[in-house]
Amino acid sequence: MKTYVLVIAIILSSLATSVAQVDNEAIKRVLRNETEGFFKRDKKVWSDAWAHTPYIHFAANLYGGDFMLIEGWDKLEKQFATQFKSSKLSDNVTVQNADYSIHQNGNMAFVTYDQTLLDSHGKTTSKESRVVEKINGKWKIISVTALTNLKNFGLAQQK
Repeated sequence: MKTYVLVIAIILSSLATSVAQVDNEAIKRVLRNETEGFFKRDKKVWSDAWAHTPYIHFAANLYGGDFMLIEGWDKLEKQFATQFKSSKLSDNVTVQNADYSIHQNGNMAFVTYDQTLLDSHGKTTSKESRVVEKINGKWKIISVTALTNLKNFGLAQQK
């Protein structure tokens, strides 16, 4: 009987680990899709990564020392509408994400990672944090904080 219980416990533990790995990969994919969709001007891909709710948040620091804080899907979509009106890509951007830390608790997860964007101007790095929520079986972004290293950003843009 003890052996049977031990075998069941091992199987359940392996299954839980496997489910967590699948969720982690799905979370990473939605985060990558959101960023790549934005830079490729693919509104459908970008939009699909987000929860379309009034409680989403987007926060970022901006060149020049300013910052942006947007609450609610309607306001976020409106803020970035001009980005998607033109099908012309401003630059070919390669997205590289690394050093993920994912803490999942049920249908919510908190994620931090390092992001590097490579384009014709050079390299831009940032520390990223996201909160994602599983809605109808799919991970969706509900909060973004993007802290971009702007130290050399202006110099790279001027080259």
